[in-house]
Amino acid sequence: MADIVRRRDKVGNARVRPGHWLPLSPGIDRQVLLLRWLALLLVLILHVFDRSTAGVLFAVPLMALIVVGYNGLLLLLMRYVRWLRRPLNYLALDTVAATLAVTLTGGYHSSFFVLYVFIAIGAAFYLELVPTIVVALGIGLIYVAACYVNPASLQLPYAPYIMAAKLLLLLVVAVLCALLLEQLRREHRETERERALALQLTALNKLFQQLSMTLDLDATLRMVANAPMTLLEADLTSIALLEEDGHHLSVVAAAGVDVTLGDDQRWSADRAFVSSMLSSDQPFVLSDPTQYMRMLSPLLASRQAATVVKSVASVPLLLGDCPLGVLVVAFEKPRGFSQEDMAFLHALGQEAALAIRNARLYEREREQVARLRTLDELQESFVSAVSHELRTPLTCIKTSVELLHATRDTLSEAQVELIDTMGHHVDRLEALVNDLLESTRLEADQVTLSRQPTNLRPLVEHAVESLRPLTDRKRQTVYLHWPDTLALVDVDRRRIEQVLTNILSNASKFTPKQGQIDISVRETPASVQVCITDNGPGIPKEEQSRVFEKFYVVTDNRGLSGIGLGLYIARQLIELHGGRIWVESQVGEGSTFCFTVPKTTREKRR
Repeated sequence: MADIVRRRDKVGNARVRPGHWLPLSPGIDRQVLLLRWLALLLVLILHVFDRSTAGVLFAVPLMALIVVGYNGLLLLLMRYVRWLRRPLNYLALDTVAATLAVTLTGGYHSSFFVLYVFIAIGAAFYLELVPTIVVALGIGLIYVAACYVNPASLQLPYAPYIMAAKLLLLLVVAVLCALLLEQLRREHRETERERALALQLTALNKLFQQLSMTLDLDATLRMVANAPMTLLEADLTSIALLEEDGHHLSVVAAAGVDVTLGDDQRWSADRAFVSSMLSSDQPFVLSDPTQYMRMLSPLLASRQAATVVKSVASVPLLLGDCPLGVLVVAFEKPRGFSQEDMAFLHALGQEAALAIRNARLYEREREQVARLRTLDELQESFVSAVSHELRTPLTCIKTSVELLHATRDTLSEAQVELIDTMGHHVDRLEALVNDLLESTRLEADQVTLSRQPTNLRPLVEHAVESLRPLTDRKRQTVYLHWPDTLALVDVDRRRIEQVLTNILSNASKFTPKQGQIDISVRETPASVQVCITDNGPGIPKEEQSRVFEKFYVVTDNRGLSGIGLGLYIARQLIELHGGRIWVESQVGEGSTFCFTVPKTTREKRR
């Protein structure tokens, strides 16, 4: 890409003044040298038709041999003399050689006049229109002088007319060649500019794709800082971003220098110089590069470049009207910034600002996720530790309650009721501890399933029977609805019974006294579906999507609540089985909790 940009600077943005060589390809030099030999061949052809011997002081064939020797010597000397490698220099020598040849071989009628024509054509390859005309006029005057030195020009009265005609021919050929080559150069410059711009845009698009593919902030900053070094041949770049206080800029990335030397570099955003860089919505060239050098003196001193930075451009990094920072591009030589350069810097600034914003958001999100993960790990460790610590005293209390219960015949009625209450709450506390441990194991992926083909009916009946003391206490009625036949399911029986118990206990808790609970089981093409319906207060629509979350408790004005683990564990276990669980509810009309488990591959029905 550097070669492309360099070619564009030499060709696409060329500003040639009169008298300066035009930037043509090396092939042009070979073509001009070829013209020398063609001119010499044409001289010999014209000599065949020139029968005049007036003023011929030296035989034309012999002079042609001398010119051949001159050309060979010139080509040989070009290898060792740098001055002769410049086209206009050896064209000047050709003019001297042509003048001597014309003077010695007949003056106005010498066929060596052709050499002047080809010298003018050669000059047109390297000069613009006006300089070419000036050179052609100069060659014409030299030709006229050479003709008058030859005695033949003084013998014939029509010799001046012939010289004037040849002089006019020389000027016409020079002008036509200059106009044609000027047009070719213009087209060539436009073609090269478009080609260089297309290649630059391709490289810019590739850069933008790379920026869009990475969310690493450091990598994004490095790519943005290196882009002007590659695409504009900058000598050094730096990126300074606004700090959180919004009043200072700090250097965060650089190319061409060691950025670590600028770790303590902070620029006040309130300074007029810095404020102008941030407030501009377009890149601009700094009129006084020394301000930039003073601000980055530690960076520049590291490469002893503080005295050689000559051109500096500032590129604001904007998101809408919000400045993020500034990209500064510096060159050690004076440089003019073309419209294409400014357009490139503007596009780079916009894309860089977007990429930096995305990378920052990703960094913050990643930090937030890391903090949340740490909190989750701490929570899991705490829950697991507390649960295990609680099990020991719970076991002791439960054992003591069972021993007291064994002596209930010797106790009063009040004492028996107190023991039963203690037993009930110990069981409840033990269930809560078990739920905490179970949720921890589920999150740690430590729960494995022991699947086997199972008929769900015994599991449902056993779960209902285990909760009968609770439903009987509240005088609740449980109805079971079964199909005539029921497919087997591949499940872990203990885990499915745990799911049924959690959902049924939740339904009984929120069903009023003398309420009703309906359990229905039906088949779908690939699974068996179980639904448990209560006639409790129902669940608000905005809370239905969260009832299966860990520790989430539905708001209840009657003070009925738990720790929010029963339904969470049920969801985790059903999803482990490859099933689905959901709730349907209307406030004031009760709730229906449903789940599915996949059928067994065996075609057995009971």
